[in-house]
Formats: sequence, C-alpha cells, structure tokens
Amino acid sequence: MVTAVATAVIAASLAACTSSSGAAYTSPEPKSSGGGTSADAYVQQAQKITQDAENGVVYAATNNFTPADQLKVMTTWRGPTTTPPVPTGKSIAFVSCGALVCNETAQAGARIAGKIGFKTSLVNINGAADIQNINQAMSSALALHPSAIIGICITATQVADKLEQARKAGIVTVSTCDPTRTGGTGQFDTSADFANGLSAELLGFGIVAHSEGKANVVAIKDESFPAIIRKIGNLVQVVQGCSTCKIKTVTWQITDAVNSAKAANILTGIINANSDMNTLVLPYSVGMPSAVQAVRSSGRDIKIYADDADAVNLQTLRAGSEEMISSVDPELAMYQAVDQAIRGLNKTPFTDASTLPYLAHLYTKANVPNSGVGAFLTLFDYASVYSKLWHQS
Repeated sequence: MVTAVATAVIAASLAACTSSSGAAYTSPEPKSSGGGTSADAYVQQAQKITQDAENGVVYAATNNFTPADQLKVMTTWRGPTTTPPVPTGKSIAFVSCGALVCNETAQAGARIAGKIGFKTSLVNINGAADIQNINQAMSSALALHPSAIIGICITATQVADKLEQARKAGIVTVSTCDPTRTGGTGQFDTSADFANGLSAELLGFGIVAHSEGKANVVAIKDESFPAIIRKIGNLVQVVQGCSTCKIKTVTWQITDAVNSAKAANILTGIINANSDMNTLVLPYSVGMPSAVQAVRSSGRDIKIYADDADAVNLQTLRAGSEEMISSVDPELAMYQAVDQAIRGLNKTPFTDASTLPYLAHLYTKANVPNSGVGAFLTLFDYASVYSKLWHQS
C-alpha cells in the first residue's frame, strides 16, 4: 500500500555568494604538480576506464576519490551475504528531495519495500528541493509515524532537529546521497549512499577520454548539497590529472537551476565569458533544457556532460544534445537502503559503507537505457541477490 503525501512548494533563499548573473565564479582549478603520468598515458588510462564503465558496472570501496588503479569492473557480488528477517507489520516513509532523480528513486524504494510486506508512503514527490520545503517534508514524514524513514538526497545538517525527533520516537532513519556522518545527534542512523562520488569520477575520465585530452571544462557546482560538492570535487580531480586539459568551476543553486530564464542567463554568461571552453558539466538534470538552449544559441561546439540517469537526462542524451551521463542505479540504491532499514528494525549492525557496494556506469547515446531505474540489472542481477537475502525466493 502506498500513500502519497504532497508538501507545499515553498520558495527559500539559500545562502551563496553569487555574481550579478546569479553564479559565483572561481578561479581555474590548479593543475596537479610533479610525478604525474604523461598526458598520452593518462588519456589512455582514461579511455580504458571509460570503456569499462560503458560496458559494465564499476566498483569502488569508497564514494570519495578513488585512485584509478583501484577502480574495478564488478564481476562477482561484493555486498552483504546475510540479512536478518524482514519484520512484519512495519512501515517506511520515503522522503524525496523533490528533484526528478529523487522522485524516481523514492518510487523505486516504495515498490521494493511494498513487495516484501512494508506499508509505504511517498513524501515530497514533485515538491521543491529547497531547504525549507525539505524540512516540511520531513515533518510530514514524522506525522505518519512510520517505523523507518529513508531520505533521498536529504542532507542531515539541514534537518537535524527532525532526525532527533525521529530518534526519540524510535524511528530508524537511513540516508542516501548524503556524505555527512551518521549515527550521532542530529544525524541519520545509517546510510546507503548514492555512489555519485564514484559516478562523477567516472564522468571525469569520460571527459578526458572523449576529448582525447583536449577538454576545456566549466563544471557547475551547487554548494547547498554536500553530495554535489563531493561529486564535482571528484570530477575536478580527475580532469586536473590531465596536463593538457583545463577546468574551472562555477557555483549556482538549485533555485537558480529551476528558474529556466535565470538558468539560461547564467549559462549564456558562462559561455560568453569562456571563449575557449568546449565542455559544460551539470551536476544533475535540473537546468538541462536551459543548458541545451544556451549551447545551441552560442553556435559553438560545446559538449554537455551530466550526472544522474533520470528521465530528463536520458531524453536529452537520446536526442544527441548530451555527450555522456554518469549514474548510479536508483533501484540498486533503494535495495541497499531498504536492507539497512531491515537491519535497523531488527536492531542488528548496519552494513558498512565499504561493502554496500558502490557501483556506477557511464551512458552515451549508443547505450542509453529506457530508464535509469533498474538499468544495472542487464549488467548484474542484484535484485535476485536481495531476493535471496530477504528469503523471497
């Protein structure tokens, strides 16, 4: 049974230092110095990693930056091998950040949990992704008195008081897409973190490979979300490793991105201010239509890359307006999150982050899936693994 809870769209002003166009510019990121691989060798390495990531799912033990030689294609299951029993008579509220990828992820989570007997609720589907609205969404979830709350790209520091209310009420809380600490005061109990630190790192290698080491990149960073700071940071570090590439970052907020006119103005300003740029990176699909229009209007050959295989990015990739998308599989992330909730409800230890596992993939027009949700199943059948863990088969 799924109950949908709509929360009001409340505009909020997120703190950031912006230019008159609404974007905060940084100076070009410094190059790696000394002891690095030659440019040709680095491009070859990037091409190998990119090929692996386009043809399989790549594994890393951490969602922070992973050295290239530690990125591996997963051929055998690296996640948990035992799970306590699925409890009966329990409920889970899935709280979306409001962005499309969060909505798709929450809906996948509700389907998964519902199939194994949980009563499920969806909160903030098609809502707003600003901090004030996310707080209202968490309040709405608490009012449902669920057994567990799974937050999709909800940052703990933005809802710390709500997490304390949940703890006092005995509600298990699980985060995704939030790199902040867990288990303490004002924190989620545990996480099943989106592997978007890894996916953005792979995107960086894709940029180096597809440009043959000639990328001149401007990457958009949204500092309202620690997960986006992490993933753009990982991407920057990869591109910095290419001595013949250039990269700088520009900061905006999701409230800029959702306003198509404002986003178009910011992106046009970026393109005009960077006459040599040939690559634009967005951290999500929000603002993508404006990015496509700004690039088209410029008349320049600027390739667009983005993270998240949601419906907007996939449609844009399919149309040939994006060069590449990096992504996790939201369905896999929800299997991992529900498994953590089961452990919490049984009062048994949570799965350690390093053994979730973290998996990511790269998509181009040649391998674009119909949906990003469940896309990894054609590469590795994780659903059957969890079905056995939960004694459903």
